[in-house]
Amino acid sequence: MKLTVDVQRKFRDGPLIQAALELDLDRFGITVLFGSSGCGKTTLLRMISGLERPDAGAIDLDGAVWFQEGFQVPAEARRVGYVFQEGALFPHLSVAANVAFGLQRNPERAGRVEALIQRVGLAGLEHRRPGELSSGQRQRVALARALAPKPRLLLLDEPFASLDRPAAEQLRHELRSILKAEGIPAVLVTHDRGDALSLGDRMLRMEAGRIVQDGRPEEVLTGFAANLEDAGSESVVLARVVGRREGLLCLEVGSALLFAPDPGGQFRQARLRIRSEGVALERLEGLPASTRNHLPARIVDLDIRGALARVRLDCGFPLEALVTTWACKDLGLSVGDPVIALVKATAIRVVPMDDEEP
Repeated sequence: MKLTVDVQRKFRDGPLIQAALELDLDRFGITVLFGSSGCGKTTLLRMISGLERPDAGAIDLDGAVWFQEGFQVPAEARRVGYVFQEGALFPHLSVAANVAFGLQRNPERAGRVEALIQRVGLAGLEHRRPGELSSGQRQRVALARALAPKPRLLLLDEPFASLDRPAAEQLRHELRSILKAEGIPAVLVTHDRGDALSLGDRMLRMEAGRIVQDGRPEEVLTGFAANLEDAGSESVVLARVVGRREGLLCLEVGSALLFAPDPGGQFRQARLRIRSEGVALERLEGLPASTRNHLPARIVDLDIRGALARVRLDCGFPLEALVTTWACKDLGLSVGDPVIALVKATAIRVVPMDDEEP
């Protein structure tokens, strides 16, 4: 099944949301809608769900129209699950009753509710009400409720935003395996790079109501920054764990090895976020090639603007350095030059991945 979306929505004194995308609902995968607050992510999600009506365009599932001018299939008929930022649970109902809400006529209701409560880690809390749960537990109930009717697609709107950091980290760690076990594809709205990298198979980056980039999260996020002076720009690369020692991971990245702080846990693959300002450059002379995180590299591009320069490198994998313009001039750097990239271990953040991912 292919869901095709091409919609517009205009807000008074606000941006025009104008977005087009296709989603394959026959295979599991998490698509991330990524961008800053106000760029239109949630509005697009609500239009897909049927909670909000576009002004123009079309939405269809394998030719079956969900929306076109003058016609809209209501949200409850689309078989799309939705998890809100705040969970939006029924406060007077128990955990089990909240999960069962959309299954009134299902003969397998009791078994489905019990299985989902186990899956999301709430066994033993079936009879509690939302007010007796932590924020993380409430969001797990919301997730189970959305999954209960076995939707074609699950939509998650900043599901970790209302949680404290430990609860958010724990749920983020478990969410992908829960969705994969259910076999339900999902669209996740977030502005958090960690969410995108740990959960996403595909990323759609939005700016001012439009999708401006579509690709794997590491491709979309590499070097992404609002401007050159934004120290949040970074390289994102795939890595394989090949060893552990002294609190560090040894990681194979392309044809190179890197050492980075070990976040703990058992995993064999990861995405690395390497902050561009944590990469320094030196000429080859006088530096032993075996020094930890000193990588032989070649300059493939130089982008100099004012006091800063973004240097794109080939180290056996793509890497970016953010250095001062005077450092470029002092070293006499130009495209094609061989250099050594010195990567601080503290500039690398390791985001564990599902071992079954490529």
